[in-house]
This record gives sequence, structure tokens and C-alpha cells, in this order.
Amino acid sequence: MSARRLVALALAVAGLLLGPAAAGTAATPAQRAVAYLERAQNGDGGYGFEPRSQTTPIATHWVAIGLRAAGRDPADVRQLGGDTLAEAVARAAKAELDDASVTARAILALRATGGASTLVPRLLELQLPDGSFDGRVTTTAFAIFALRSAGRPPGDAAVRRATGWLAGQQNDDGGFSAAGRGGASGVDDTAAAVQGLLRGGRGRGSAPVRRALRWLVARQRADGGFPLLPGQASNAQSTAWAIQALAAAGRDPRRLRRRGGRDPIAFLRTLQARDGSFRYSRSSAQTPVWVTAQALMGLVRRPF
Repeated sequence: MSARRLVALALAVAGLLLGPAAAGTAATPAQRAVAYLERAQNGDGGYGFEPRSQTTPIATHWVAIGLRAAGRDPADVRQLGGDTLAEAVARAAKAELDDASVTARAILALRATGGASTLVPRLLELQLPDGSFDGRVTTTAFAIFALRSAGRPPGDAAVRRATGWLAGQQNDDGGFSAAGRGGASGVDDTAAAVQGLLRGGRGRGSAPVRRALRWLVARQRADGGFPLLPGQASNAQSTAWAIQALAAAGRDPRRLRRRGGRDPIAFLRTLQARDGSFRYSRSSAQTPVWVTAQALMGLVRRPF
């Protein structure tokens, strides 16, 4: 057999053993991101904000949610001889949870791993009399996601009260602020609010959703991405959240371009590194595991 054929055979075998993300350049951006996250896992099954850094609940939760959005089962993600991601999520869920944001995210992570939503009663205990969770827009939106993922319908009392409070926090400009009505509108908070309103039963044609989407679309920058706050540089996480809001509202993010520039998904791809991870922005590669998990959801256009 010629040397050329031997090389071709070796590459073919590598492709079968390692999969497209590891063996070839034909892997999609999403596949490369999934492969990066798999390699970044700690032996205890969890994740830190960077590869081989200390496991934290927030990074572990986000990776579970991101991988599930991309079709990867967290129960099958493990390092050789280590715990699975699903086991790490279940272990974290047993901790004392006094924060509504962490509890809601833990419920979403449990659902992503196929686990039971045992934390729903605890989340309901944290709902305030006005219907909000922690009195914050994004936390309340995530509580709605968590309750809906656990099977609570839009007509459920807790979901209805949370959605009503959320709608009442919309600013006059159509956007939302983390701190509630009157604060500076931000992309992340507006994107979360859009999805929360939709999951809470407000239709795509409802006034709050339409106004929020108009505000959001107007924040796209010339490079195709979205900033955390108007006037700032585009970043991967805010762009991913904006993509999710557009997708949840039935709009194709790939059609959103400013003066013929990039669409937001194309912008995301410009931030992907050779190893499959995503930079936070052009100037920062901070917390690559966390950023990659959230960017992955934007790449595959999957809402919360």
C-alpha cells in the first residue's frame, strides 16, 4: 500500500474514533463548541469558568443547558473515570439554595439532564408578594422559564403573577433594565424579558413583546453583534441572548443585518477560536467555558 493511502486510512480511522469535531475541519461551529466543552470538564463532572479551574454551580449549570440545547445529552458527558455532567448537576441541586436566580437556573439544568424538578417548591417559596423573584427582571424571567420547564402552564398562578410583574417593568423606550422600570435598558435584560413574556403566555403580537423587539433590533451594531448596554462593544453572550429572543418570537436572526453587514450568528462565528471556544469580545477572552456555553445556544437558535 502506498504512503498516501496509508495516511488516508489513518485519517479515516481517526475520524471514526474521535468524531468530526476532533478529527477534521468539516465540523460545524456548534460541533466544535460542544467538543471544547467536553474537553473542559473536570473529573467531578462539573465545570469552572475556564478549563481545569475549580467547579462552580453557575458554570456547571450553563454548560448543561447549553449542551442540551445543542442536542448533547449531559448524562453522556464525562471524563475518563470521572462523574457525568448529569451527576454534577444533581449533586449541586442538593445544596441549600437561598437565591431565586440560582434556584431557577438549577431547575433548568436539572431538566436539561432529564432530572426531576425537585426544586420547584423552593423556588415558589422565593416568589415575592408582587409576583417577582428578587424584584429583578432577569431573575423573574428565568423563574418563568424554570416553572414552565417543570410543567407549569401559563395559567398557573405563580407564572401568571410573575409574567404580569415582568410586563409592568417595561421602560418607555420598550426595553428592560435588570433593576426594573426606570433603569437603563439593556440587551440581556430585554432579551430575557421577551422570552419570559412569551413563555408566560403573552403572544408574539402583544404590545410588550413587539415594543421590546423593536428596541432590541435597534441595538444591533454595524458588526452584526449586540452589546450589553447601548454604546458598548458587541459581545458573544449578549448577541446569543438577542438571537434567542428573536428566535423565540419567530424571527430568523440570520435576516437581521445593518446596512448589508453581518447577521448576529455570523458575528458570533467571528469570535470562535481554533479550539472551539468563544471569546467574550474582540478584546477579551474571559471566562471561556461560560461564554462558550451561552454562545452555543445562540449558534443553534434555541430559546431558553
